[in-house]
Amino acid sequence: MSAEFLTVEVDDASFTEPVQLTFRRLAPPQRVRTVDLDGAGPRRARGLQRRADGSLDVDAPAWACPVEDSGAGVSWLVYGGNAGLWLAPAGAAEPDLDDRAQAVETYVLVDRDDVELAE
Repeated sequence: MSAEFLTVEVDDASFTEPVQLTFRRLAPPQRVRTVDLDGAGPRRARGLQRRADGSLDVDAPAWACPVEDSGAGVSWLVYGGNAGLWLAPAGAAEPDLDDRAQAVETYVLVDRDDVELAE
């Protein structure tokens, strides 16, 4: 990661399509607690990280930072690990794509008010 750019890379296709995108960041990334997607209410944000041994870490940190967004001016980029970003209710133990209260994304772009940062 350079001081000016941030690359989001998801290379594990278990939950989402692989992607590698670069964003112009406006501040350093910070850890995220919750994200409100589309006004559905805050969901716990976790990174999904595929380990070298093939196991999945479902409690890796999620990160956010403001980035330049051609459509909105400035948006908050929220991203997770190499297997994606998991947004779920606090009680969820593992990703369940059939549960409408959960979402797994490569990343999301949201307004600042939709992100609760960790302290």
